[in-house]
Amino acid sequence: MIGGIIKDQRINEEIRANEVFLIDENGRALGKVAYDQAMWLAFAKELDLVEINPNINPPVCKIIDYNKELYRRTKELQKQKSKAKNTELKEIRLSLKIGKHDFDVKAERTKEFFENGSKVKVVLILIGREMAFQENAKKVIDEFVNAVQGECEVPVKREGKRFWTLIKKKK
Repeated sequence: MIGGIIKDQRINEEIRANEVFLIDENGRALGKVAYDQAMWLAFAKELDLVEINPNINPPVCKIIDYNKELYRRTKELQKQKSKAKNTELKEIRLSLKIGKHDFDVKAERTKEFFENGSKVKVVLILIGREMAFQENAKKVIDEFVNAVQGECEVPVKREGKRFWTLIKKKK
């Protein structure tokens, strides 16, 4: 594997078959050809013989410039990676007795996460006697979601003493 792009593709002398189904550099099928003759044709054109499909008999081989193909696939892979959406999951922790300033700071931080394309998991942990005020935990989380202009992907869930939800930027 070269650069994570081409996996187990044999070229030139690495091909083990005595006979191959040959495709020339223009994409025309030349049919079954002896391996030596296929190598000679590739050598005469100063190109490489690349095994495209080794799973059939005879294997399919193509005459191409291997380095150009490798470069093209590398560029194609880079383009796909740049277009891929890079969503990350961030976590914000709240408490039932959170102060106004702390609430605002966490809300601003969450908005920054949204601008970077991330989703945010909002977690509120109840400590001690706070378990008696579970409805207040949901109110704090809902208030936070409204403050950041987000929308819940997952409704508020309870796991023991933890309440959490997953939010994303409103569209």
